[in-house]
This record gives sequence, C-alpha cells and structure tokens, in this order.
Amino acid sequence: MPITSSSLTYICHHKVNLNHFNPCFWLFGCLFLFIISGCNKKTQTEKQEGGIELVIVDISESRTGKLSEFFEPEIDYIWLEDELDEAQLNVGLHQIRFYGDKIYNLDIYNCKCISIFNKAGKYIGKIDAYGEGPGEYLDFDALTFVNEELVLLGVYPRKIMWFSLEGEFLRELTLKAPFGPGVFSEFDNRYYSYNSARKTGEFFIQTLNENLQDTINFLPYYSERLESEMSGRNYFQKSKQHLYFGMTFLDTIYQFHNQQMVPMFTFDYGNYGQNLEELKRLELRDRLKIINSRVKLYFRGQYRVSEKQFYTFFSYEKKVYNLFYDREKSQSHVIEGNLINDIDEGHDPKSIGYGFEPGKVGTRIAGKDLYHALVEKKKQMGKEDFENWANSKGKNFAKTALAAKDSENPVLIVYSLK
Repeated sequence: MPITSSSLTYICHHKVNLNHFNPCFWLFGCLFLFIISGCNKKTQTEKQEGGIELVIVDISESRTGKLSEFFEPEIDYIWLEDELDEAQLNVGLHQIRFYGDKIYNLDIYNCKCISIFNKAGKYIGKIDAYGEGPGEYLDFDALTFVNEELVLLGVYPRKIMWFSLEGEFLRELTLKAPFGPGVFSEFDNRYYSYNSARKTGEFFIQTLNENLQDTINFLPYYSERLESEMSGRNYFQKSKQHLYFGMTFLDTIYQFHNQQMVPMFTFDYGNYGQNLEELKRLELRDRLKIINSRVKLYFRGQYRVSEKQFYTFFSYEKKVYNLFYDREKSQSHVIEGNLINDIDEGHDPKSIGYGFEPGKVGTRIAGKDLYHALVEKKKQMGKEDFENWANSKGKNFAKTALAAKDSENPVLIVYSLK
C-alpha cells in the first residue's frame, strides 16, 4: 500500500494556490500517483520520481538506536533557573523557541504567558498580557519572529500582536477573519497560518506577505478529512533552507517553494497503518480510547526536518517508535524504545519533543528528575567509575544535574541534527 487515499486526495489538490494554478502540473502529479499506486512496495533505498521521498515505516525492521547515529557528538544542557518566583515554569510548555541569545517558553493553558530566559538559563522577563483591552489577549497559540520583533499569532480576540524581544508590547492589528497559529518564513518573507477548515470553500493554510496583504490559500477543506484535536502550532517546521507543513492524519509532508506547496515526503506504513475510516466513524471519546491504547501507525503532526534528515515518532499498540529518515541515502531507521545516549552516556530520550530552532532539537526534564538520574547512575557505576565519567564524558550532564537538583524547572537537553 504505497500511497493511501488521503495522500492521493491531498497531493492531487496540493496546488490550490488560486492565484497561481497550473493545470498541467496538477495533471502530471495525479497521473504520476496513479501509476505508482499500482506498483509493488518499494525498498527503503528507492525514491519516488518527481522528488517525492517515500518514507517506509516497517515495524518488523525496528531496532535499538544510538544518538550518535543521528546527532552531532555534543549535547548542551540549559537549566532554566527558578531563583525568582516569576521564573518558575508550569509543566505545560507548548513551544520552546531559541532566537538570538534568548529562549522563549510558551505556556498556553496555564499562565497564558511567555517566559524569557537567556541562553545561560537566567530569567529575563515575561509577556503576561491576559485581558480584554488594547495590548492584551484572552488566548494565543504560537509565536514567530519578524525583523527582530516577536509576533503573536492565533490570538483571540482576532488580532496580531507585536512585542520587543525583551517582551515590551509594541503594537497590534485587529483582524476581521481568523488567522491561526503559524510562522513567518524568512525564505519568502511571508506569514503562514493554519486554520481549522470545516466546510467547503475554506482552506487549511493561509499565507500573507510581510505587509499582511496578497492572500494565497492552500489545502482546501474536503469532507473525508478526519478532524484532529491538535491546534496546529507545530504543523509548520523550518530547516535552514525551507519551510515545511505536515498535519495530523495526513501522510504527506509538503515544502513551500516559489509560492507553491510541493509534496516532499509520503509515508508508507504497509500493514501497520491505522484505518482512519475506522477512527472517523467513532465518537470522540471512543476514538481517544483507541488512540491511547491500541492505535496503529498514523502521522501525529509532530516532526523535525533538516536538509539531511527527517524525524518523527509514532505509537503502535502502546509502544513508541522513533523514525529517522536519511534523505541522502533514502533510508528509514525505525527505533523501538528510548534512544541510547552513547554521546555522554547521560539521559536516554524517549522521543525528540521540541524543535528549538532550525538544526537544534531536543527534550526537557525537570531539574530534580535529572539529578535523580545522576544518583541512579552513580549507584550503577560505582564510585570510582562514576567520578571518572563525571569528570570527563559526563561532565556537562553531572554539573547541570547538581545545579538543578532541587528545581521543578526544566533542563533543556539540546541535540544538533547531522
């Protein structure tokens, strides 16, 4: 089953830029997919014609995996210090972004604020503007950066808000139509937003130029679409050269190029794929029960991408699998369980939950939990071996864990994609 019905529908409609429609390209894309849909399953080293990369996810070929296979041989640890009361962070950090010498932490559901730290983990300040007046918001969903300013998107009431990088309110623009979570792409100087299209004539993606004009829409609503409870704040991802889009329950990842939306990756789950029609027939409660217990493979809308690699993770019948796709070799690596940290032999991550900036990804763990892992490691290694490790390969890990041993605030563990 190389191509599923959802990818066929979407790829055949991928070029829905109403201002730049090219029927020849559309016809070629649909004809190409019709041809390959009847072919036998491709090997992992084969690539689709036309530049679409076929990412095979074969659970039967899953294996253990090491960090050094996919990341550069250095790990950074940044403890977001909580000496001040206002620096204490809640558990739910929905986005963590690096920009310049600062770290921005979005807490969307608790304080509805953005806490700002420097790269050394020192607290700087906070955007905390909850309210109904000018310069305030009742809700927001994402941030992006434009011309050395911080921009809030997905704001309610409908508006876009600009702040300084230090968190000072600058200005706002009230909107008539929804403009959801998204990003600003420096590659073409345009805003991109995800909107929950729910009827014919609506689109999932809207893009505007830097002056918030020249509207272009992509991905029209279609009735077969399985609704997702995801907000879409992570659907747009950047490499160092391109902007990408991937949506929950959709098996194709797209790249934006020359104001076009081009399919770049298509997943082939073989016999391990989830029957989305089965989920669609269920009530929300029953659907979530399956997703949390015995779900098969489907794209969750969370991924990281570079010019050399594509990463995402899946659940299959209660087990977590990390997928690394080598774009140069057109080869999938399906990793079962935690990734083994053979770089500094510290924390073994379950998955890579955050994209901090292009090329920099990672996870987070509470300071006290990192310290607990350090104590357990000492018990396992013995005093002499532990001291040798803590003064050499594990120096950064041990130093950070000791400093943050009583802290509920997170330690960011940062990996650099190869």
